[in-house]
Amino acid sequence: MTASAFGFKVWPWRHWADCAPDSLAIESDTSLTWQALVADVDRQQTQFNAAPVVVFDSRLAPQRLVVGLLAAWQAGKITLVLNHALSDDVKAAVLAELGEFQWLDCDQNEARGADAISIAPWQPQQPLTMTLTSGSTGKPKAVVHAAHQHLASAAGLTQMLPYQGLSEHEERPSSSTDSWLLSLPLFHVSGLAIVWRWLFKGATLAIFPCQGEALPESLTRVTHASLVPTQLYRALPWLAARQAPSRLKHVLLGGAVIPARLTQLAEQQGIACWCGYGMTETASTVTLKRADGHDDVGEPLPYRAVALASDGEVIHRGDTLALGYWQAGRLKALSGGQGLASRDLARWETRRQRPVLRIIGRKDNQFICGGENVQPERIENHLLQRDEISQVVVVPVIDHEFGTRPVAIVQSTAQLDQAQLTAHCHSLAPYQRPIAFLPWPIFEQGASIKPSRVQLAQWASQQIEH
Repeated sequence: MTASAFGFKVWPWRHWADCAPDSLAIESDTSLTWQALVADVDRQQTQFNAAPVVVFDSRLAPQRLVVGLLAAWQAGKITLVLNHALSDDVKAAVLAELGEFQWLDCDQNEARGADAISIAPWQPQQPLTMTLTSGSTGKPKAVVHAAHQHLASAAGLTQMLPYQGLSEHEERPSSSTDSWLLSLPLFHVSGLAIVWRWLFKGATLAIFPCQGEALPESLTRVTHASLVPTQLYRALPWLAARQAPSRLKHVLLGGAVIPARLTQLAEQQGIACWCGYGMTETASTVTLKRADGHDDVGEPLPYRAVALASDGEVIHRGDTLALGYWQAGRLKALSGGQGLASRDLARWETRRQRPVLRIIGRKDNQFICGGENVQPERIENHLLQRDEISQVVVVPVIDHEFGTRPVAIVQSTAQLDQAQLTAHCHSLAPYQRPIAFLPWPIFEQGASIKPSRVQLAQWASQQIEH
């Protein structure tokens, strides 16, 4: 495998259509073979005008959105999937930076086929995708990747996490390949990563309902899924009660700290849980491991380079690092040699055979209580030692004596017992002990699949004031 093209001389979907035209590419209510997928991509390509950037509304039907992205890339376009949950002013600010673009939404008709299309040459180093950062500290940035970075991300991860596709059987295509559920949004880098793992391996992309009560049933129809802990917690009882066997073998967990109890329950059902660390700029996962109850995030995957600055800040380099950011209609490149300062704080754990990374927290999340620096992730990890707690976020609230004090917002399988939780935190330093434990609120998380600390902090302050 050559790192420059990762084995492809043409667009990946056309490669697999040449190798195994009748193998299943997309499994859904309207499943497609690789040959049928190429025909659909060619047909969708006719909907694009001369604009160099194509912006897709995230409310498009998932399969239409996937095929639309492939068609846009094949047409030589740079794509952005815009989350409809973003506020109007943030959307306007993002679009203002794009330059000339074409907007595709749910109201537009399906494209009609044409006699001939112009297929852009396969150039894996050219800008291809834009993905917005979370924007927790202001306007989100549009991170630019080429196919090279996405394929490097997929190639490295699948060297550790088993995921079988046509790549293992190119001479004699297998009748059955692993299938990864498209369970995360395509406006998020972790959703795009699912698509590129599928394209890299020549496996099957499963597109089934993933909202609410529909998710557990969909999980039984696939071998792989990317989930946040809450989704897996809710699905496990349903999967355990189901009489028929499930195909689910591997779950990649992200978006929050992974409770040991959760992965133990999953392993009892034959589901291997994986966790790690990554960010938008690194095309998703950078480090990976089998979830084992330890609070490290594993070792760096191939094609990634991780270093720590003198203050512990994680510096990213390697083949998965983004080309740069899109600003004022052009690419503002990152310096690959200098690396990307992540704002994440970490240290190497060397007690095991190979060094693993332990994330301490975010520079952005740190706050001061009575003159002491508080890293909320330290408190969160401590609370997650309790079996009944599935998720927790610690945020600061204003205090006239100490400046700020920590408050824990807890998602639990049992009613919160303030006295027990207070006693559990007694081993922490006094300035780290939460002054209150609030039940997880029910409100729309908005633009991110991760809990918004800003939103949760605002909500917690209102509860404490009342």
